Amino acid sequence: MPKPASFWDDRFAADEYVYGVQPNDFIREAAATWLSSPCDVLDLGVGEGRNAVHLARQGHTVTAVDYSAEGLRKTEQLAEREGVSVETLRADVRDWDPDRTWDAVVITFLHLSPSERPDLYALLQHVLRPGGTLIAEWFRPEQRTEGYTSGGPPDVDMMVTVEELRTHFAVDGIEQLERAEPMLDEGMHTGPGATVRFVWRRPA
Repeated sequence: MPKPASFWDDRFAADEYVYGVQPNDFIREAAATWLSSPCDVLDLGVGEGRNAVHLARQGHTVTAVDYSAEGLRKTEQLAEREGVSVETLRADVRDWDPDRTWDAVVITFLHLSPSERPDLYALLQHVLRPGGTLIAEWFRPEQRTEGYTSGGPPDVDMMVTVEELRTHFAVDGIEQLERAEPMLDEGMHTGPGATVRFVWRRPA
């Protein structure tokens, strides 16, 4: 099961940024390719804000959602340090029901149980405007079954597969879906990894 908010509050309470302050490589590269600027971007499971602040630096209007108060505090701290504005919102994606939509959604390494992921996938599509873009990266099962040590939850059932994404998202909206083996350099995520990289555009 996912760690409770208190676990992440404890982890993020230290001054250092657990996952660093540089954006995830895939978010950085895919956003430069797929997002027009400026647009409204939702960062789900923002953690300490590295992706949200990067996107704000690129001229996007960013809403950052997480259930960790400490993570949001550090997101605001990083945004202030970088001279940008990021709207923060404390919410648990498992029961969040927003009343608005965004041009784009980004999500990295937000791992839920198999029973919870279908609702997450539905939420990701619900909050996108027609023609909007989802950019996401998760660890895939090989992260555990093949012995990668660069991070992620210990339970292989928490990992995401290419096949389940094809099941839950309209195939005609898939712009990129691949099994990747990036060299991660993201604080606690360091070294070779086994990930799924996904770009999906909601049909207009």
